[in-house]
Amino acid sequence: MARPDFKKMAAISSLALILPSSIAVGLTIGYLLDRWFKTEPYMLLIWLLFGIISGLMSLFRGIKKYFKENELAEGNERAGK
Repeated sequence: MARPDFKKMAAISSLALILPSSIAVGLTIGYLLDRWFKTEPYMLLIWLLFGIISGLMSLFRGIKKYFKENELAEGNERAGK
C-alpha cells in the first residue's frame, strides 16, 4: 500500500483556501473603508473585485507551480528507474 504524500496534500489544500481568503480580505477592507469614508457600497465593490482578481491570480500561479513540481518529480522518478 502506497504511503500518502503529505506534501502534495498540503499544497492542494492550501490552493483550495487561496480564493476564498482573498475574497474575504477584499470584502473586509472594502467594508471598513466604506464605513470610514461613508461611501457605501462603492469601496466594498471595488475591493471585492480586487480580492477576486488577486485570488484568481494567486490560484492560477499556485496551480502552475504545483503542476511544474509534479512534472519535475515524475521526470526524476523515471530517470531513476
